[in-house]
Amino acid sequence: MSLELCHMALRQTLDLIALTDGALQDFTRRKFTTDELFREVLGKVLGGNGRRGPAGILIASQGPDSACCDGQVFHLRHGQLLETSEVICIEAGSSYASSLVMVEGGSQVVALNWKDICPSIEEFQTFFHPKVVAAMAEPILNFVSCRISGKPSGVIEAFNYPGRATEYDADVLRSAAVVMGSLVTVSSGMRETEHAFNYTIEALARACEAAEEDTGRHIVRVGRYAGALAANMGFNVEFIQDMSISAQMHDVGKIRIPSEILLKKGMLTPREMALIRQHPAFGSEIIGDSPRLRVAREIAMSHHENWDGTGYPKRLKGEMIPISGRIVKVADVYDALRSRRSYKRALTHEKSLDVFRNGDERINPAGHFDPAVLAAFFRIEHMFDMIYDSSVLKIGLNRSRTGKSKS
Repeated sequence: MSLELCHMALRQTLDLIALTDGALQDFTRRKFTTDELFREVLGKVLGGNGRRGPAGILIASQGPDSACCDGQVFHLRHGQLLETSEVICIEAGSSYASSLVMVEGGSQVVALNWKDICPSIEEFQTFFHPKVVAAMAEPILNFVSCRISGKPSGVIEAFNYPGRATEYDADVLRSAAVVMGSLVTVSSGMRETEHAFNYTIEALARACEAAEEDTGRHIVRVGRYAGALAANMGFNVEFIQDMSISAQMHDVGKIRIPSEILLKKGMLTPREMALIRQHPAFGSEIIGDSPRLRVAREIAMSHHENWDGTGYPKRLKGEMIPISGRIVKVADVYDALRSRRSYKRALTHEKSLDVFRNGDERINPAGHFDPAVLAAFFRIEHMFDMIYDSSVLKIGLNRSRTGKSKS
């Protein structure tokens, strides 16, 4: 192989290493799907801009029954990765190229050219699944086939390298397969960790459920409202997801408030009110200093601050209040208006909207809410009503199944 081709292969391998490094760093900020990972790697291998790369690639993943691999053929056209085939089911033994690496005891990677094993190009085509040949839209002259380890396992096949498929091409494709298998395995582990993290957050948020009526359902609804507001205001997916889960911890500090105060039906004494107003600080202490819980800590501390600086516990004003707290402020107040408490009756959606427009004895919309968040609320107020109604409907269905009636 010429020195120039060696440099091209090395450049492809370095690109794959850079992709791995970047992906591992991004795992802390976003969750890759298997499809996203495969597409990024395929784009690197197919190359372009003078790099040595194949004309097309088949990537197939093994199904749960291990009877076949489902895959598609990809090409790079004008810098865009295109699917150029329908999903192809490659059964065991139906493709020589796949069987070389997928069967028990097969090689990890194989590179072959038609002249090495066949008297004609036409006979060489019979070594591949006919739908793969059709998707290539040109005779296959050479290929590299490599096993992808991990879960799910699979195979990657690259077709029609310029000239001959070489051991250097096999090394590059092997690198791609290692990247795919490793990143997908890590991504799956990260998703499992994220699920466990979210479950822990929800469990902690529900720790005060026994203290106040309907708290469990309240925290879930506030999370959904907050996510909807963040989405409507144009925030990125990561922030929206973080808001949806972190907003559920807004009242975790109430764990430290005696239940006789939380459930008191009469007026609170000044001392009791002062203690209630400490729950944001209590929540911030409980959540702690973990960077992963930064948004949750912000929300816990700031969701009772008012836009005009009359809130608590720090009397923050305007944009000094974290945007996460300003969003949850609106979500929390809406659900509080809609919900029955020991000291108040529930309001309808329409009456709650009137409070957000005109205020009442406790709420001053212009003074209490960020105008941008309030505007977003009115744009999607119907979604708030749907979220609340779906929660109430679920409660009714659960009660009907268990034979319990509302007391």
